[in-house]
Amino acid sequence: MRVLIGIGGGIAAYKVCEIISSLFKAGIEVKVILTAGGEQFITPLTVATLSRHPAYTDRDFWQPIHHRPLHIELGEWADLFVIAPLTANTLGKLAYGLADNLLTNTVLASTCPILLAPAMNTEMWNQVAVDRNWQLLSQDSRYHSAGPATGLLACDRVGMGRMAEPEEILPYIYSLLHTRGKLDLVGKRVLISTGGTREFFDPVRFIGNPATGKMGLALAQAAAHRGGTIVLVHSTLPDVPIDRRIKSIPVVSSEDMHRQMLAYFSDSDLIIMSAAVADVKPATYSAQKLPKKLLPTELQLAPVPDIIAELGKIKQPHQKLIGFAAQTGDIITPALEKLERKQLDAIVTNPVDLPDSGFGSDRNQAVILKKNGERIEILPCAKLEMAHQILDRIY
Repeated sequence: MRVLIGIGGGIAAYKVCEIISSLFKAGIEVKVILTAGGEQFITPLTVATLSRHPAYTDRDFWQPIHHRPLHIELGEWADLFVIAPLTANTLGKLAYGLADNLLTNTVLASTCPILLAPAMNTEMWNQVAVDRNWQLLSQDSRYHSAGPATGLLACDRVGMGRMAEPEEILPYIYSLLHTRGKLDLVGKRVLISTGGTREFFDPVRFIGNPATGKMGLALAQAAAHRGGTIVLVHSTLPDVPIDRRIKSIPVVSSEDMHRQMLAYFSDSDLIIMSAAVADVKPATYSAQKLPKKLLPTELQLAPVPDIIAELGKIKQPHQKLIGFAAQTGDIITPALEKLERKQLDAIVTNPVDLPDSGFGSDRNQAVILKKNGERIEILPCAKLEMAHQILDRIY
């Protein structure tokens, strides 16, 4: 996979170094175009060292040292073009199809998806002309956007215009490399649950599980990158920036999750229940922390709502309901029983007793079981890749 990165003139250019390094470590080939403005913040030597390729500048563009025009070669080479930071100047040129440097000429000479990461002062971002250019560019399906975000800017102002963090841009890059820019969830509303619920028996002690929410977050990211409108109901969740297109609904207990899932269910087209919801809760709750000497030797338990079973009963014909089953040993038999009993359209069953898989891992593996009898194996891969494979097969 080959990613071409265009670096514009802005202090946020330093963030791109982390992106280049991370892509290289992931086995993705990276080439970099530095604009004249970008060179004021990062040297060609820096990006060449990180990417293991020469850095391309306007000096190269205007020199007859290539067998074919440089912008043509680079445009044909790239599977994905990332422009970060995207300045107001380059935005205006792209909106009107202008090309007066290597970066903008390469844009016109390429056909791959383009990911934009804008960065500029808040007043600049809010200008009518800049907004017009942004809206114009947004009408072109080639262009995808990460950010801008709200935060502290180089001008010491706090506001909109901060470039998205690498932790948000990198997943979008991986998504676009998988989908090639496909937006098959545009107009679809996706409801996802994730994380492990906590059932407290006093203010500091609870019944829980090791779920971290990574799989559900990956599903939400993948669905958002494919154009869906996403609601993510979560308990535990990784401490990373959440895409602005994902509506985040934090919960704690199974009852909290039950209430929120019901609230958003009727408006959703695709529902994925990837949360590790507790099966039981303590039968009693103490509003005060119990002294150690008063802790019960036997904990009385009470049932909690079976959220996905209830959703299966009220599901409408246009809705798809997908469950998850975290299993040890035989992962197929109990998942098939759950698929039928809870009236699901499909279930993703994954082992949690294998290395580099399941709770807390950045990678996973699974088998998708569909109600029509189809079985699809997902070999070990990153959770975001697994999320895309799930979406490829169930929608």
